[in-house]
Amino acid sequence: MANTTLSPLHGHCPPPFYDVSMFGNNGFVGGRFCAPVQPNVFCCLPCPSTEYLYPPQFKTWYRVAEVLNVVGLVLLLFLLVSFIVLPAEKTRRHYLSYCLIVAATSMALGFVIPFGAKPHQCYDEITPNDMFSSLTCAFSGAFLIAGGLSMGVWIFIRALSMHLQICWDVMPGKKFFYWSQGLGWGVAAAFFTATMTVTGVSFRFGDVCHVNSADSMKDFWGPLLAIAGAATLIQLSTFGYCIKVYIKNMWSDDHTETQSSAGLPSYTTSVRTRSARAVYRRVSKVVWLQWRGILIVVFILVDVIFFSVVFIYLNSVETHATEDLEEAMPFLSCLMLHPNDVKQCFDLGQELFVSQETVVAVLIMLSLAGIQCFLLLARGSMFSAWIAYLKGKFGTQREFVSLDAKNYVEDPRQFELTKVTSPIQSPRSAVTSPGNEFDPYRRSVTGTPDYFSKEIQREYHSPTLSFSTPRVPSQIATQTDWDPRATHARGGLGFHPVAEEEERARNRF
Repeated sequence: MANTTLSPLHGHCPPPFYDVSMFGNNGFVGGRFCAPVQPNVFCCLPCPSTEYLYPPQFKTWYRVAEVLNVVGLVLLLFLLVSFIVLPAEKTRRHYLSYCLIVAATSMALGFVIPFGAKPHQCYDEITPNDMFSSLTCAFSGAFLIAGGLSMGVWIFIRALSMHLQICWDVMPGKKFFYWSQGLGWGVAAAFFTATMTVTGVSFRFGDVCHVNSADSMKDFWGPLLAIAGAATLIQLSTFGYCIKVYIKNMWSDDHTETQSSAGLPSYTTSVRTRSARAVYRRVSKVVWLQWRGILIVVFILVDVIFFSVVFIYLNSVETHATEDLEEAMPFLSCLMLHPNDVKQCFDLGQELFVSQETVVAVLIMLSLAGIQCFLLLARGSMFSAWIAYLKGKFGTQREFVSLDAKNYVEDPRQFELTKVTSPIQSPRSAVTSPGNEFDPYRRSVTGTPDYFSKEIQREYHSPTLSFSTPRVPSQIATQTDWDPRATHARGGLGFHPVAEEEERARNRF
């Protein structure tokens, strides 16, 4: 807290106020909370002003908000890496989810940067720092503005995409993708540039730089509320259509027994019933698939609208408080009476400006945006996919590969060109198998079949009447003698030598 003892900087102002004539024009002069008490005397509230408006517990809540943003940033980065590394069927990634995660990450960085840097909020006793006097303020404010605008724009695009799918049965394609990318980032970049160059950011609550009040309605809050309002209207129309389809389906179920004057079922009613049921099944299916996106849109819209309204109200209160001293006089008089015990004036200050509960609620809601996105976009299959991915990369189990598969004696591409005779030899008898002295599947020293060894290249004897090689048709026709022993065929039960000779004699004639 600023020094409340009497010092030359107080000038003609009672403690704890300082005389503005004792200070220069460095820092963010527009952020001073000063008011005229005499024609040529301006007294200013010490910086930071939050120490005279809120109790010390406010710092604790602010640290909690920063820690929540750190947690949200880690979860968002995990989600983004999962979308990039893991298969699409495990993450159900979509470009709308990518863009929303990037926007939420930008907003979380606006709180994380000052959490690690611990910047000085004040340039001097009455002047806060801004983006020109503090580099940390410039980065934190830029990320916060970029994240807020981007989240508003991509929530609008996401609501429009769901509206087209649910209400109009139109699946957005490549054209929608290109238009959404161009307009989404283009609109956010345009208003971001206008806000940073015209309005600027400075320390107003805690260590994070927020948008200044001057011209902020035209550059930041107005466009953001317009985008959020359009997204809200689209989402409400989608909800209304879903309710209409549900009621129409219930009504059609109640009138399925309607009959015509002839006592037959009404054809028109049956067609309407089938149509209502078909629309209901389609809408319920799409809603079931898009329930995560619907909840994200609702949560982010509530956050954006809430903190926009709070800051707009705060800007108007600050402007009127310096212009109308009669309304702020109870609070100022309390500070002059208790310069060393300002906690007695907290209630009056919060009645004049914004209560601590409202500011803490805004900070916590902004800090939970990243965690909300993670809870609604993450899936259980992602964690099992990560376990499988890590086991495949760092696990001890590997696929077994035979050592012989790598040590080729010859080039495997030349196997087809190698002249190899068949290792198969006809058996010596019709009932006996080849002897043990010849084993065509004899294994080599390495343990693998030696199919191409020279020892097993035997001469192949083709059996009689074999059609494996071309023959002259006349030779086949004239050859009538058949010896079953030549082909190792076993005689059947009806075989008799005398009958066979008689049959041959009849065939000759």
